[in-house]
Amino acid sequence: MDVSSSNSSEAFPNVASQICHLLPAGHIYGMMAVNILSTIAGTIGNLLVIGTVPLNFNLQTISNFWLVSMAVADLFVTALGQPLFTVYLGLQLGGECYHVVSQVFRLIANMSCSASVLHLCFISVDRCLVILRPHDFRSIRTKARFRMALAVSWALPVVYGILRLTVSKKATSYFTVLAVGLCYITIILCYALIIFKVRRQGATSVKRLRCNSTERRIALERLVERRVTGTIGIVVVIFTVCWVPLLYLRSAFAGANSGLSYDWARTLALSNSSMNPWIYCFRISEFRKAYNKLLRCQWKPACNKNKSSVKNSQPTNTANSSELETTQHVPDAV
Repeated sequence: MDVSSSNSSEAFPNVASQICHLLPAGHIYGMMAVNILSTIAGTIGNLLVIGTVPLNFNLQTISNFWLVSMAVADLFVTALGQPLFTVYLGLQLGGECYHVVSQVFRLIANMSCSASVLHLCFISVDRCLVILRPHDFRSIRTKARFRMALAVSWALPVVYGILRLTVSKKATSYFTVLAVGLCYITIILCYALIIFKVRRQGATSVKRLRCNSTERRIALERLVERRVTGTIGIVVVIFTVCWVPLLYLRSAFAGANSGLSYDWARTLALSNSSMNPWIYCFRISEFRKAYNKLLRCQWKPACNKNKSSVKNSQPTNTANSSELETTQHVPDAV
């Protein structure tokens, strides 16, 4: 997902003949403000996600490790990509384009943003598997397969980032739109299947809440799964809103990724990397509690899971504790 500018560099022949497009000062200040705010919020949020899961045994699941890996990709954007883009914009106020800054920014942004798209695709497949195959998804989604998918989700973006700087910009622009389109088809198909399955389970889950404890636990598992699936759905929707303008410009003007509209579009796309951690915070209570503990330095190491299990196994009648119990006894539910 290229969020780059058109600049020349001897090290990258495909941009050697392109012209530096200077932006109006008012728009530069506006973009710099947005990128600085996104850098602060996104860096803090993504660091919280990365630190929260390893320090909380209840959150150490394959699904959440996918979220951690995506947070790493987003952190590259907010902690490196956006500061470089801000510096590059600020230097334009002096009437010059600094090619080295531009090329480093392009490489980081291309790799990390494309990694985010692949992660969303794999996360959607993971959610679909959990919802559609609740009884045997653990045998299908093994740790070995997870590691393999994780390696692919990082290796391909690295290759893409390098090619984007060394191959024809027009060719890679069309390739980007095609690749994102395939990922979105996969995401939409997965969520269509999830919605269909969840609606069929709705009435059954309500009935199970009135039955014996085993069936009640299974019903609560389904409720937690649906809430987490809804959270990932919100992430996908917001990602779409942030990236559609840039993808449109990439397809409509494949050979000229520059100008005022393009720079605002990529600013919006980059800012998406700062939103996901706070979506988890507002939507998933376990993440919200874990954020609070991490900020207050009150976390418990993952090795203390036995103490945590004993403490949380005591009977309680509240709805929130029932949800927490469900996620503790079924680690792969979230």
